[in-house]
Amino acid sequence: MELDQVRVAQLSDLKGVTSLYKAVCDHQLLDKYGAKWTWGEYPSANGLRDFIQQATVVVGVKDNQIIAAGVMTTGEEYPDVNWPTKVNEREIGIWHLIAVHPDYRRTGGSHQFLDGLLNEARREGKRVIHLDVLADNLPSEKLYSKIGFRLIKELIIHYDDIGDQQAKVMEYQL
Repeated sequence: MELDQVRVAQLSDLKGVTSLYKAVCDHQLLDKYGAKWTWGEYPSANGLRDFIQQATVVVGVKDNQIIAAGVMTTGEEYPDVNWPTKVNEREIGIWHLIAVHPDYRRTGGSHQFLDGLLNEARREGKRVIHLDVLADNLPSEKLYSKIGFRLIKELIIHYDDIGDQQAKVMEYQL
């Protein structure tokens, strides 16, 4: 499947973005792997609105429906990691909340969506991308590795909604 469009979200996309994340959270009970998000806490409609207004939210669109989304913030978020690529904070993109609607998983759109997110990072002048993935979320880790992310470190990360979790941090050089 090919996405019709990958673009930066606007506030007018909030309803579609919210619907996507709600569907992903509702489907988690059926997922063997996943982010273990808590709808209403992380993510939430208000939090997604804030991300659209204050960060970069990229969406993948198919048939006028938002079926993929991800958030990119700027800066440094993992103080206990010795990253191999040394750049200033403005050049670091941090990915959060990468999601594909359950009905569109394993259709090939994920690669196109992530390529669009990488292109937006380049457009914003980022030189490196950092992200974390729960240690048992093997499909996401494999997807990120396949597009060029390198595993840097395994560590315990505290998430406000799910507590301390074993996770892996990864890096992509643009």
